Amino acid sequence: MKDKKISLRIWISAKIIPALLFLMYYWMSVSLTFKPIHTLIEYLLLGLTLVFLALLKGNSEIFDEFAKETLNKTDSICLKLSYLFMAGILLPSAFITPSGIMTGYLIAAGIVALTILRAIIFCVIDMRGI
Repeated sequence: MKDKKISLRIWISAKIIPALLFLMYYWMSVSLTFKPIHTLIEYLLLGLTLVFLALLKGNSEIFDEFAKETLNKTDSICLKLSYLFMAGILLPSAFITPSGIMTGYLIAAGIVALTILRAIIFCVIDMRGI
């Protein structure tokens, strides 16, 4: 089978889908109403996420040195943003002691937000050629 090469912008943007699937999986896992179909949907979401990640890993070849440098800049910016997100979750948790479920939602939503921000930051840096 012939390997199709995808652009790095599409590859970065496609990584949003597994983050959303993990958020949906977490929501299904902590749902207070149990129905037998929920278990099936949870396993389907988890399987779909793992298959999607495997497909993304197969198409992750970076040939362009400029694109690799842009990706490294984007990842360093997102690392700093992740510190802010996690501190934003940790500090209120120390004072108002939310439930574990609420903290899990905040972390899962933070992962989705970081993934979306990573795609946006990469596209902006790539378009401007910074």
